[in-house]
Amino acid sequence: MLNLTRLHLGIAHESQFQGLGIKGGCSCGSVRFELRDRPVWTILCHCDACKKRTGSAFGFSIGVDTANVKEFVGPTKTFNRIGDSGRSVRYEFCPNCGTTLRWHVELIPTMQVFAGGAFDDPGQFEVFGEMYTDEALPWARIGCELSRPGGPDDHFRNALMERAKSVNS
Repeated sequence: MLNLTRLHLGIAHESQFQGLGIKGGCSCGSVRFELRDRPVWTILCHCDACKKRTGSAFGFSIGVDTANVKEFVGPTKTFNRIGDSGRSVRYEFCPNCGTTLRWHVELIPTMQVFAGGAFDDPGQFEVFGEMYTDEALPWARIGCELSRPGGPDDHFRNALMERAKSVNS
């Protein structure tokens, strides 16, 4: 069941982004990126694929409209997998240091998802949702009111988008 009472934009310091790009890159500096504006959503993912991708307990994902990517420069390699939806997920990572930077989910073709830890200041984002909580390690859930036991469905995605729109207006 979705509870939207705590859902918010996912930006800790919203005023700092007005007119400013949000920057990040890989560990070695070979790849850099910049966003024009705030992300559409921020979320933790507890799926096994994100645990493998990060080498950690969960993935920290920043969803953005493709048009919001101001710059993405530097060489990347890709890894493709089939997601739970049966659709392709294409990850981009630095060929030098291995940092995962972003991924493209075939199911949401107008968006890109960036690794939260690849931003220069990942603390600027506030997580407002969790998914695949049934796969979470017992100590890894942060207790977001907006959560899904499995992958996102249309209702969950739409709730994220609608709430982000209402906060941004």
